[in-house]
Amino acid sequence: MEKYYQPKMPLLWDLRRTKGMKNYLVTLCLVFVSIISCTIPQQESTPTIHSDYVNDDFELYIDLPADYSSAKEYSLVFYMDANLKLGTEIRRQIRLEQNIRHLEEVIFIGIGHIGNYRTLRRRDFIPPEFTDGRFIQSKAENFGHADNFYKFLTLELIPLINEQYPNNGRFSYIGHSFSGLFAFYCLFQPEIIFTNHIALSPSLWVNYDNIFELEAFASTGRPEKDTYLYHAAGTGEWANKVLSTSRRMKEVLEKRAYPRLDYQYIEHKGKGHNGVVPVSLEYVLKNTDF
Repeated sequence: MEKYYQPKMPLLWDLRRTKGMKNYLVTLCLVFVSIISCTIPQQESTPTIHSDYVNDDFELYIDLPADYSSAKEYSLVFYMDANLKLGTEIRRQIRLEQNIRHLEEVIFIGIGHIGNYRTLRRRDFIPPEFTDGRFIQSKAENFGHADNFYKFLTLELIPLINEQYPNNGRFSYIGHSFSGLFAFYCLFQPEIIFTNHIALSPSLWVNYDNIFELEAFASTGRPEKDTYLYHAAGTGEWANKVLSTSRRMKEVLEKRAYPRLDYQYIEHKGKGHNGVVPVSLEYVLKNTDF
């Protein structure tokens, strides 16, 4: 079953930050992954990493190709909610032989919260309010600090992974719900980090659809490099406003017609918020050029 992908066996990571950043020791343990899909994911033994920007620790879930070699360069796929439904489903699918052959040069890196994920996801994936061309920093401790999480991802985690694993500079992002909203936050930044943005059932309704204000501000001359955005919602997501705001974003982006943005929007008939995850991932993992 796990012929093509497997977690890296236990070893000690000495991940050092560049330009004088603090050293971090990350202990990798063998990850026991259940192939059986379940609503509540089982606890797994994972390394942790500390972020100065967020002032918190995160779990890391790392899957390497079975024939991983430090002499080769790999693409990196960063996915959020690694210890929730999204992460469980990604790891289940990349272990299925029929999905894995074209991913032999891809490293999957999952990021999971430690503690009350319902609170921490709102802290890390919801952007600060954007008004009149500027962000208004949230005064709430656990709401609207996606800017800090973005710094953790781009200035702390990615440089550390770059040191540990040779790669080709192609980074991809996968998120669902609040972390799907964060995919759009990344897309609308001055510098685009990710080659592929995968947003499943994104919570675009947060802060009264405020992400549309950021899109309008960032629209001039964007994006500056070729970028793919996969955006999915379920037709059953009408009560949580995911469907309506997704359709609105579809209209906005198609009207913009960004010349360097390859935008794909899909509605999964009859699927609800969690039902979008497995069907979308099956398509994404098979068809995305990571």
